[in-house]
Amino acid sequence: MKIGIVTSEAVPFVKSGGLADIAGTLFNVYHTEENEIYLFMPMYKTIKNIPSGLKIEENIAIQIGSQEIEGQILSKEIEKGKTLVLIKQDRYFGRNSLYGTKQGDYPDNAERFGYFSLAVLKAIDIMGINIDILHLNDWQTGLIPLFIKDKRLNIKTLFTIHNLGYQGNFPQGILDLLHIDRKYFSPAKIEFYNSVSFLKSGIVYSDFISTVSPTYAKEIRTKKYGVGMEEILNTRKNFLIGILNGIDYSLWNPETDQLIYKNYSINTVKDKEENKIKLGEEFNFDVKGKPLYGLVGRLAEQKGIDILVDALNSILNENIRVIILGTGEKALEDALVELQKQHHNKLKALIKFDEATAHKIYAASDFFMMPSQYEPCGLGQLISLKYGTLPIVRETGGLKDTVDDYNEYTHCGNGISFSEYCSDDFLGAMQRAKKIYSNEKLYKQLQQNAMQCDFSWKKSADIYMKLFKQILQGK
Repeated sequence: MKIGIVTSEAVPFVKSGGLADIAGTLFNVYHTEENEIYLFMPMYKTIKNIPSGLKIEENIAIQIGSQEIEGQILSKEIEKGKTLVLIKQDRYFGRNSLYGTKQGDYPDNAERFGYFSLAVLKAIDIMGINIDILHLNDWQTGLIPLFIKDKRLNIKTLFTIHNLGYQGNFPQGILDLLHIDRKYFSPAKIEFYNSVSFLKSGIVYSDFISTVSPTYAKEIRTKKYGVGMEEILNTRKNFLIGILNGIDYSLWNPETDQLIYKNYSINTVKDKEENKIKLGEEFNFDVKGKPLYGLVGRLAEQKGIDILVDALNSILNENIRVIILGTGEKALEDALVELQKQHHNKLKALIKFDEATAHKIYAASDFFMMPSQYEPCGLGQLISLKYGTLPIVRETGGLKDTVDDYNEYTHCGNGISFSEYCSDDFLGAMQRAKKIYSNEKLYKQLQQNAMQCDFSWKKSADIYMKLFKQILQGK
């Protein structure tokens, strides 16, 4: 099978969020003796780890409005059956960021990713690749199924929604710039409240749609989580599936992780304590014998940081420790910095992102906090489970699918969850965690439960491959 992954970012080449981790991992896991894999991505100014021997397939020109915008198709077969294809166009992609600056999104993002979408289809044609199926990711690739239909190309598509909140909605003028027939601009097609929606185009015109967890696939069909797209998603409910993301255990494994203080396994989990002590020493706060709550992620309301701040106002009066790493909305950053001033010996708010520190927090913490308002899948809880760090999560999306709340009667579970999105419920979950920590035998049992979980990509990749075959067979 010839599979093309089309994405706006992928590790190890360029990353702004979890999409890059997923796309980069799929590029590896789809690659088998039976499959030929192509990864299509813009060639950004900030791209790294470009393989040597990258060659120019052809210079291209794509009409945007009345202009012919020139670019290049670059490719390299990294290993047999696994090829990287980059779209080079410096006017669009030779910038310091992928999507925008701190002041906001780039105003020409519709033009940039419209160009990218057209260039991908041109690359497939020029390179003579008989692609069976394109796996498209998020709004940046959402026009491709429409272009395939309009050009009557024989290519099947799977469109994955990683976060329905990011929709790629733009003024109607983009129709003329990208030469999209006005017949597609209607409420049943790509119109979304008088705008052109790239995401909606992917939903309407792809052969099949997936999201990154089964629960999220159900949630987005409701008014509460549908962000205005619930109606169109319900019309395509028979072509919608939730496939849980996995994590790459070659990168996230306490037995082999070179970024943590001391390696450990499910059989030597007592060595996890040394990571906690060393983290306390590095950041100058006393953690010994006290429950340590960690958080690594984007500091935004979607991630529940507003109710986290409220809960911390109460629980920091108790004998606990908290460490937070991330950047995001300034008001939330400021609130955490202010809390740190009040509780400097209990709270460390690191308003930055650092890969090594992230690994250390996963390994050192006793509990990992994810009180998300909504969470399509979530990777943090999957990583924390592998590290024997019990997740505290809200029951939504992929968090609900992967974290089983501890049951005090059966003693089953791999973490702690709460249902209502409010600071009181989250505070209650944090206090339940504190009680579990005080019972050493129980805490160790839950650690064992957590570390036994398998959220590697193999299971999810097998589901994708089965789905691809069904799409190709028209089932």
